Amino acid sequence: MAEHEHPFGHEPSAIATRRVLATGGVLALIVVGIVIVLHFALRNAAMPYHAQVAIRPAPIPPPPRLQPSPENDLAQLRAQKARLLSYYAWTDSAHHYAHIPISRAMEIYVQRHASQSSNAKSADASAKKQGARR
Repeated sequence: MAEHEHPFGHEPSAIATRRVLATGGVLALIVVGIVIVLHFALRNAAMPYHAQVAIRPAPIPPPPRLQPSPENDLAQLRAQKARLLSYYAWTDSAHHYAHIPISRAMEIYVQRHASQSSNAKSADASAKKQGARR
């Protein structure tokens, strides 16, 4: 038998296992080295007092304080919006358009669309009866 022939007709291993493992080991060492260097560089150079900065209270901005009591301002805004939704008024000087309370507007809407929906239902019912007769 020849020196390079393998029994049972198997091909020789085409993978250089030692080279692959050595290359993987070198790459792993390079990655670990870069991580260690970045860790120390960032800890000592970029963020030397990170813990002190993190626990320090936030500085108060300089005057003027634009909203000293946001709760009161919010309550006033909500009261103003509630007034807008609950009164009658003309929106133009020619008295063509009026502002009405939202509850009354919803009542008018329901009255108008209830009659339209009942007409549509009766039309659908008659169409179904016509289709059933054919």
